[in-house]
Amino acid sequence: MSRWRLVIVVFAIWMDGIVSLSLLSSTAWKLRVDVGLQPGTWMPKRFPGWAESGARLGLDLQVKFTDIPSSVGESLVGPKSETFQLQVTPPSLTFVTERGEETVDFAATGGWCIQRPTGNVRNANGSVVKPEGLLRFWLDCTSGARRKDVEIFPNTRIFFTTGVWDDPVLLDRQEQDYRIVLDQLEETVRTTRAIRKESKENNMLQNLSSFFDLAENSREYDTLKAKKEEYEGGLPPVGSCVASNGVQLAPTGSLVIKGNDTPDWLPGSEYLILGTFSTAGT
Repeated sequence: MSRWRLVIVVFAIWMDGIVSLSLLSSTAWKLRVDVGLQPGTWMPKRFPGWAESGARLGLDLQVKFTDIPSSVGESLVGPKSETFQLQVTPPSLTFVTERGEETVDFAATGGWCIQRPTGNVRNANGSVVKPEGLLRFWLDCTSGARRKDVEIFPNTRIFFTTGVWDDPVLLDRQEQDYRIVLDQLEETVRTTRAIRKESKENNMLQNLSSFFDLAENSREYDTLKAKKEEYEGGLPPVGSCVASNGVQLAPTGSLVIKGNDTPDWLPGSEYLILGTFSTAGT
């Protein structure tokens, strides 16, 4: 390969990396962490007595997604080559317990990556959705935190997962198409009602024609309804947070921690449900 051709190839790869970088980078968000018992969690089995009182531990964080490549990778989050740094601002914050106001410390940086799901995923509320991307990131709680019998243990890496819509142009097209489908669905319902009303006054031959019209409308209705449900599964849910550049995050997400020290690529590795979190713009 000639010298100039090599330069062109390297430049093209560099440009591709720039173009494909998500608009999520450089955006800042507020997170409300809610730690406690969740359906399906094995936390009490691994740590007897954990959160058995039903208490919750809430923490308010502010984070910023950067375009700085991460020197650390996590298989749950995504490929290291696609993982970037996440900043906690500030890394120390206060919360109130039965002992009064306390301080909890986080490492100044974590990591984030967007996975592009090819199929449906289940969100924190249990609904089946298909977002543009599945945002995963981690933060390290260095000090630990405790409220009654709910505890984040010191030096715990917390993994966050939520839906992200980081292509505002594509999202706008999808929303326009969704509104068109809604209009078509409404028109089909109106037409069906009109045909049924007319059939009450028609003779047998006319009713036969009405029957075929109703059958055709029924098929069209089923097709439009399927499209409507597909769009609703792919569009941001009500209450999603919007950044100034149009990027949206789902209003809630899930929290997990590693349940043992077994590497992810070996059998026996596990993750435990720690709680949930909600998002808000800054």
